[in-house]
This record gives sequence, C-alpha cells and structure tokens, in this order.
Amino acid sequence: MNVLIIDDHPIIEEGLKSRILKVFPNAHCFFVSTSRDAISYLHQHPTELVFCDLEFNDQPKTDGFTIVNTILKKYPKIKVIAHTNYNSYRIMKKVTDSGFQSFLYKGCSFQDFSDTVKNVLLNGNYTSQSMKELLKKRNNYLRSIFTDSLYGVSNLSKKELSLTLLARKTTDKSKLAKKMGNTPSTIDTYFQHIIKKLKLKNRQEVALFSLEFYDELIKARKEI
Repeated sequence: MNVLIIDDHPIIEEGLKSRILKVFPNAHCFFVSTSRDAISYLHQHPTELVFCDLEFNDQPKTDGFTIVNTILKKYPKIKVIAHTNYNSYRIMKKVTDSGFQSFLYKGCSFQDFSDTVKNVLLNGNYTSQSMKELLKKRNNYLRSIFTDSLYGVSNLSKKELSLTLLARKTTDKSKLAKKMGNTPSTIDTYFQHIIKKLKLKNRQEVALFSLEFYDELIKARKEI
C-alpha cells in the first residue's frame, strides 16, 4: 500500500511514518512538501491514502484545502485524512465539508490514529476520536449558552415549532410564508414570538438554534 504524506515540516515525516508502519507494516510511505510534488507523485504512483496538513508556511497562497480539492478532482477514489495542529471545531467542520474522509489532530493518541486509518481505508468517511472530542466540547458550549432557550422550547406553539425547524434552512419571510401557507407579516409575528420565548436576539440565532437542536425540536413537536 502506498501512502503519501503532504506536509512542509520534515520533522513530521518520521513520526508519522512510524505510526503508519505500526498499523500497516508493509506500507510504503512517501513525503512531499508542495502541491506540485504531490500531484506529480500521484500521477506516477497508485496511492490508497493521503495525509495532508492544512497550513504551509512557505506557500501562503496554498493550503491543505486547495491541495486536496486539486487531488480529488484528478483522483476521486483516493482516501484523504487531514493531519493538523489545528484543534478547533470550525476547522474540523471545514475539513469534513471539503472532501477529507477524516480529521486527526497531530497530538492524537495512537489508538485514535490506528482506528481512523483502518476505518477510512475500509469504509471511507470516519468520525475520529479527535473529531468526537471537538464535537463534545462544542455541544457543551452551545448547551451552556442556549440553556434558557432549551427550556423555552416547551412554550412554543405547533406553528412556532414548525417555523423554528424551517429556519435552519432559511429565514426569508417570503419563502417561509409559501411553505407554511401564511403571509410574510404573519411569519414576522411568529418570529417575534419565537425570539421572545427562546430568549434569542434575532432570526440568525433562531436558525443556529434550530440547526444545533433539531432533535429536541422534533421531539417537542411530536409531544404537542
């Protein structure tokens, strides 16, 4: 199995190779530091797996997202894992939205590394322990800032719950009016009630709340 490592820090090479060989002793690992070298290598060698950093200090106009986008256009079947020092939900979300099959923090445990590599090769997209920890932190944060809003869900009418659920996709009054069979002014009134009952600031916060707490809203609607 051929594995390509794309990173501009040579110190990463030996450590990452060591981990890969512990999981797959017969793997052949190759290291490049530029997108041009990566494409050149892939053009010449059948490759099953790519590890790609997200930031390249000597290439300010190129990042891992650009590199992977180029790779997947040419070689859509290659499995790609983000391997990065960025340990944030925002970056992780961008990674999963950009075609990577998984996300690993460079300081992750060997168990997380091993599980991720095996599952990506076997099944494709995989939620690593690194990702689960970031999701947990974010969910705990959201619950802390939306505690009062969650308590307020039980005060919403069925119409208000329906509108709240729809708001995760759009807050446009005209579009929502057509979907719900109401006038835009009625939708505006519903939004005012929702914002007050959930103790939110505006429609954008209603949309975020709906997106993050979709399951709770569905449950509440079924109980009415």
